[in-house]
Amino acid sequence: MWGGRFDKPPADVARAFTRSFPVDRRMYREDIVASRAHAAMLGRQEIIPASSANALVKALDALLTDLDRTGGPPLTADDEDVHSYVERELTERIGDDGRRLHVARSRNDQVATDFRLYCKGLCLRLATAVLDLLGVLAQRAEEEAETVAPAFTHLQVAQPVTLGHYFLALFEMHRRDVDNILYAFTVADVCPLGAGAVAGVAFDIDREFVAEELCFSQVARNSLDAVSDRDFVSEVLQACVTLSGHLSRWAEDLVIWASPGFGLVRFDDAFATGSSMLPQKLNPDVAELTRAKAGAIAGAAVGWQATLKGVPLSYALDMQEDKRAVFRVEDDVVGALRALTGALRTLTVNRRRMAEVASLGHPTAIEIADYLTERGVPFRDAHAAVGRLVRLAEDRGVELADLDEADFVEADERLSGDVRNRLELQGAVARRVSLGGTAPARVREEAERANRWLRWQRDHVQDLTGRGLPPALRPSASAP
Repeated sequence: MWGGRFDKPPADVARAFTRSFPVDRRMYREDIVASRAHAAMLGRQEIIPASSANALVKALDALLTDLDRTGGPPLTADDEDVHSYVERELTERIGDDGRRLHVARSRNDQVATDFRLYCKGLCLRLATAVLDLLGVLAQRAEEEAETVAPAFTHLQVAQPVTLGHYFLALFEMHRRDVDNILYAFTVADVCPLGAGAVAGVAFDIDREFVAEELCFSQVARNSLDAVSDRDFVSEVLQACVTLSGHLSRWAEDLVIWASPGFGLVRFDDAFATGSSMLPQKLNPDVAELTRAKAGAIAGAAVGWQATLKGVPLSYALDMQEDKRAVFRVEDDVVGALRALTGALRTLTVNRRRMAEVASLGHPTAIEIADYLTERGVPFRDAHAAVGRLVRLAEDRGVELADLDEADFVEADERLSGDVRNRLELQGAVARRVSLGGTAPARVREEAERANRWLRWQRDHVQDLTGRGLPPALRPSASAP
């Protein structure tokens, strides 16, 4: 491919260190599809004979079909990278016409194009997987709209909420993930093919034709930037860091909630593991590994950014590491998403225990403060009065509702025994009717709103898939 300048082949250790085929073979489909558009453009512009262009297009189509059937390029291939693999295969199949493909193209703009196509597809796959999780969250929110559950701050019971409200909190987190992922899609949606190695090319190419064939919405306007820009990689990785961080936070909740000390939920056997020694164990390994993967994903993103910051314009082989970072992150985050979605779908809730834990630590004390505030007491004074009642109840080892009426009056003369009616968990939850509150009626409203958003967003992602990816790269194609 580039040996004419050299008197000797690369040393075995140097070649083993620099070759990327074992990693980038994953994007063989993107390389073939982009090469097909390039070959069609070369023939259309009469840069190569029409017969050669036709032969290239047919051979590329056949190669894609063959590789899809076998699961991709074999790991035993000895090529430097996926690009040289495809070119070698073409040349073996159609002879010298295969050697015409690389005119007016460098591996610099070629790999940037391939990887942008790959990242666009990845973004749509991720968005679809997150939408599947969001569908389960919306369903569980509806099912648990009236289930009283503890809300924690500092891992201490703070106030009662509904479990449906908790699931809708997760929905909001992951709704933002979809926004982040689709933003990364737009950053990747720029076609660099035709930028050449660094300065453009000396042929009358049609970059707009190639971009349209590959379903890019725009063409990179500067050849230097086109081959050096990896902002799209950083955006994809950052979206995955945020997503995995969100997954990790509620995975940690589930680990705690499933522990015997809490006993709030139980993992289905299909999403738990046992112990090699202790026969009683039901371990939440799916949730635990999700936590671990979040750290690895963040590390991959930071490592990539540290690599990129030192690369001078325009291209250097350091940038080859972008694929290793993205592919590892893809495997980890997709695996976590699928496993945790299944775990959530099959999770058993102990509603009785939820209510028991929600009642610990005087979580409805704020109801007494609100009662006083409604009667004209400044909130800070009301807060102090209720704090004295809490201390008294703790000293006596009783609940607030078990205090004598005289105790309430002593704390504030405007208190009376009927304030006890405000301390029941269901009533406290039902009174939180403010927008975004936990009242069951609000939860049902928000669950319906969530379902409407889901329907719209699924249609949007489907539309993006139809107009943002070439047909051969869409999920309906025969990808392995």
